[in-house]
Amino acid sequence: KQWYQRRVAITAGDMTGFRSSGLQPGEEELPSGDGENAGAPFVPDPTIVEQLMGMGFSLNACHNAAYHTQNSGVEGAMEYILGRMDDPTLNDPLVVEPPPTNSTQLTVSQDNIDMIMAMGFTEKQARRALLKCDNNLERAADWVFSHTAELDEEDEVGGGDGGGAEQVLDGSGKYRLRAFISHMGTSTACGHYVAHIRDGAGRWVLYNDEKVAVSVTPPREMAYIYFYERV
Repeated sequence: KQWYQRRVAITAGDMTGFRSSGLQPGEEELPSGDGENAGAPFVPDPTIVEQLMGMGFSLNACHNAAYHTQNSGVEGAMEYILGRMDDPTLNDPLVVEPPPTNSTQLTVSQDNIDMIMAMGFTEKQARRALLKCDNNLERAADWVFSHTAELDEEDEVGGGDGGGAEQVLDGSGKYRLRAFISHMGTSTACGHYVAHIRDGAGRWVLYNDEKVAVSVTPPREMAYIYFYERV
């Protein structure tokens, strides 16, 4: 299908009218999970399994690696196997744990929490990792080290630290233009880009590579990308 780029005039200032206020009459909330695949039994990616077996690993080891890395790719699955070469269960047949029908019904084992806390993590972090990994200790141990940035985020499911998530109030719906990028050329496939930025004194400053100058009449209507800040 043929398509082309074109500029569309967009104005922004007061965006309050676009703020969501929750589910409206006549609207239907999308189901959680992965739609028709939600709750479907896990199937190891045959491409990952084939490539791993080509490296000399057993079929069961390949299945376990694909499962514990959630079919994320050959590299991750190979690292999983190489890190567990001394694990006698690596070549055991794959055992897929059925996911809970409702994430809020999942109960984590205190023994598993204690095991992860022994690695230096807090109880809240350990519980979060186990909830994310269906109370599977081995997968949760991998998760806490590979998702350190997410450890202290608020849980989206029940059974966390017992407290509800703190309500965060949204700010103003009003914005003002802070900067914009313009394109100089016959098409987006060629040409040159420059930037206009509003400084602390309210002046528009043009940045064109190493050239910097005050812009008296900035071409706001010709911008390619706009940057707004909340006021």
